[in-house]
Amino acid sequence: MKRALAAGLFLTLALPAAAARPKHKIKAASAPAEPRVAAAPPLYPVRSTEPIVFVWPPENMPLAAEGEFILGSVQPSTAPFTINGVTVTVHRDGGFLAWLPIAPGTFTFRGELTLSSVTTATAERHILVPVPAAPLPGKLAIDPASLSPKSDLELRGGDLLTVRMKATPGKPARFRVGKDDWLPMRAVNAALGTYEGTKLIAPGTDFEPNPVEYELGSGWSSIKVKGTARVSSSAKPFPVATVKTSTAGFTSVKTGPADGFLMFPLPGTRLPVTGRENGSLRVRLSDSLSGWIEAKDVEVSTVANAPRAVTGTIAIAKTELGATVKIGVSEKAAFDIEPSAGLDALTVRLYNATGHTNWMINDAPDFVQEVRWRQEATDVVAVTILLKPAETLWGWWPSYDGGSLRLDLRRAPKISEKKPLSGIKVMLDPGHMPSATGATGPLGTREMDANYAIALAAKARLERAGATVLMTRNDPLSEVSLVDRPRQAVERGADIFVSLHNNALPDGENPTAKPRGFTVFYYHPQSLELGRAVHEAYRERIKLADEGLRWGNLLVARQSAMPAILVETAYMIFPDQEALLNDAPFRDELAKALVTGLEKFLRSARRKP
Repeated sequence: MKRALAAGLFLTLALPAAAARPKHKIKAASAPAEPRVAAAPPLYPVRSTEPIVFVWPPENMPLAAEGEFILGSVQPSTAPFTINGVTVTVHRDGGFLAWLPIAPGTFTFRGELTLSSVTTATAERHILVPVPAAPLPGKLAIDPASLSPKSDLELRGGDLLTVRMKATPGKPARFRVGKDDWLPMRAVNAALGTYEGTKLIAPGTDFEPNPVEYELGSGWSSIKVKGTARVSSSAKPFPVATVKTSTAGFTSVKTGPADGFLMFPLPGTRLPVTGRENGSLRVRLSDSLSGWIEAKDVEVSTVANAPRAVTGTIAIAKTELGATVKIGVSEKAAFDIEPSAGLDALTVRLYNATGHTNWMINDAPDFVQEVRWRQEATDVVAVTILLKPAETLWGWWPSYDGGSLRLDLRRAPKISEKKPLSGIKVMLDPGHMPSATGATGPLGTREMDANYAIALAAKARLERAGATVLMTRNDPLSEVSLVDRPRQAVERGADIFVSLHNNALPDGENPTAKPRGFTVFYYHPQSLELGRAVHEAYRERIKLADEGLRWGNLLVARQSAMPAILVETAYMIFPDQEALLNDAPFRDELAKALVTGLEKFLRSARRKP
């Protein structure tokens, strides 16, 4: 899953037949018939007639590392095989995976397969390894590639501009923006010659974009270099960014331009813009909190009024799946949602907001016990929803409904004690698709095919256990976008979401450094126990290395309307694990493990009368 491996040939798995799906919103409605789940025809590997086939790395791939893995296949599998003189172990079906040191320049992997005492087959694969930069001259030099900032910045009064460079060590250094006064830079690491300087932007400062100029040395012998990034500052009123409708709720506000997630604003949400770094905008959430959103996801206006949502009546209505909480708001506000540790309460924080709630109406007292609100900060309103004792939050889904922020809250579904999967809707998500096939094995097995085959095996076992199985990909060649997969789970009323994948490694990472096998990922707290149960079932049934249960910031695992996990079953790039994935009994064992884990989770989640 981590990286799509390019391949010149591939194996399409023989896939068993399967069945069908309903379509309804989170609040259950009547649904049309499920489309038929297609099975692939029983195809077998189309093996190249070449004695040596390299699958990865691709020809002339650039790579900055000290070693790299190379994989592919040979025929016959019993013939002695070396790469760059190192003997390579070959799996009985011909697949191989080797880890070798590499050197700067155009590096060649040369494979040699000894076919007889007089015949040797050879093949080469080349990668491009960058040559280390030459040391800076002893007198005066500045490395232009080291200059920071590297992208344009728009700042505001009170911001701190930080600049960096690498240059000849032990020299005086300074910088300036445009024609401003020069400011000193200090040596951060005297041995490496790294320098850093800072400039506090004074309140009310307004200047057009200017490059940063760096100087090393002093007097007539100093040298100066201008960076390519341009810095500006504005004292004008904040522009306002409005989240585009096309983002469909899958945009994000992050802690930094390329950092972790803060929240997921819905289309129409308005946010004050307080800065820019390249393609990201800094937005104000409160007096004490800012975040970053991608400029492509918003429309920016310089004439719009600053956002300030005012809360009104809060109404709770009973639904078939739990309850709907509607928080009246004068406009669409940015918000985040925090479930309690015991999953018996949920707090919604609305930003750039003022509380003016005078009425609360609770028409779902059997599920929601109480709702409280408070002005948590000058511009932050917190609304806490407390559930009845013994109730547990199964999931939630936010949307804007007219003049209200709507939260669809789910309670645990009805779970049979003897047959826990009976009537439970399980959505299986076979990862990847033809336009993004995922990782590739030494024989050319594509991850998207392995994922689909595992999903069909799991579907058969789950249906035998009484579950209603939904599939995000109903055909092995279906194109289903990443954001559409969790959306399907909500619209089709799934109770549990399981995304099925197989793994690979980043280039430059040694595959032999530690045992490799399966991993289970979760994101939201209500998914933790599901992850634990499935992980434990894999540990008991699947004879591969256990790489643990992990929290993972993965889009499909961020599904909040129901417990959701992502399972990395095995590593496509290992010949023995690729062979297992092509083995129907092994895929059936994976299906048994999944059913066991889901049943264990459901039994533990069963609501007591």
